[in-house]
Amino acid sequence: MKAVKVRPATGTDAAAIAVLVTQLGYSSDAAQVSARLRQLQDQPGVRALVAEQDGRVTGMVGLMAFPAFHRDGLHGYVTALVVHEAERGGGVGTALMAAAEAWFVEQGARRVSLTTALHREDSHVFYEKRGYTFTGKRFTKIL
Repeated sequence: MKAVKVRPATGTDAAAIAVLVTQLGYSSDAAQVSARLRQLQDQPGVRALVAEQDGRVTGMVGLMAFPAFHRDGLHGYVTALVVHEAERGGGVGTALMAAAEAWFVEQGARRVSLTTALHREDSHVFYEKRGYTFTGKRFTKIL
């Protein structure tokens, strides 16, 4: 297994992140990802982390910590997690989730949620092995 370094994403990661989010099913190019990173970088409670192996970005996770109406304290939300398809199963996702959870704790979040598509059965197993439980369905409407 190659060593995994997790660090905050920067604008220079845009092309690699574009490849990753496209693999996740959200077709994106480097310019779009660069603009998204710029838009999110100054938002409190928002963080993007990347995993690096041998100087190459092999995964990313998007995070938000925010107050909720239905609970006291901050709530953590994983907005996206993706590992390059050539690196899956090698510990990159585990390293990203460990770093994500540590960041949420630093922010004061006591609970973390995420969503994953019904067809991503391998992802469901991945999350369950890390202590996440299935608690409901997600409904989406395009406005």
